[in-house]
Amino acid sequence: MTVIIFAQSEFLNDVRALEVEPTSGGAGVREALLAVLPGGGDIQALQFYIEDSDDEHAIEKLTEIPEGLRVHAHRLKGIDVNVRYAGRDVRRTFRPSATLQRVKGWAVRELGIAASDAAELMLQVSGTAQRPDPDTHIGALVKFPNRTLCLDLVPSTRVNG
Repeated sequence: MTVIIFAQSEFLNDVRALEVEPTSGGAGVREALLAVLPGGGDIQALQFYIEDSDDEHAIEKLTEIPEGLRVHAHRLKGIDVNVRYAGRDVRRTFRPSATLQRVKGWAVRELGIAASDAAELMLQVSGTAQRPDPDTHIGALVKFPNRTLCLDLVPSTRVNG
């Protein structure tokens, strides 16, 4: 019996669902992810991360793979994130597997935005109209050798009707 895991990477345009043996451990996760990535380049230089984990060795520690595990493969260990709001900005380095939801939560706390106001805000890639889903890994938005991501906290789209 296999389990489904979900993968994101700087090399993938969208989330990929992968089947792995639950007892294959970190090696099984790496193998399944490498099988769907395009060949060539710096594939061997990839780092593998578990979603929202700061432990860069978390994949190696896996003995049993849980259903629905979310992983990320990237050539960088850290991405410098700058979040701007109302003329102020905050900066921090995150693992590529950090979700936009986690980044927003951190930025809201750092900027002292009330929870009621934060509920009406979302992250947008600076200089674009791109508003990725909250579960998007920041590493999917940054391609090596770039290591920075600038985001704006903007009002959420309101639907009247």
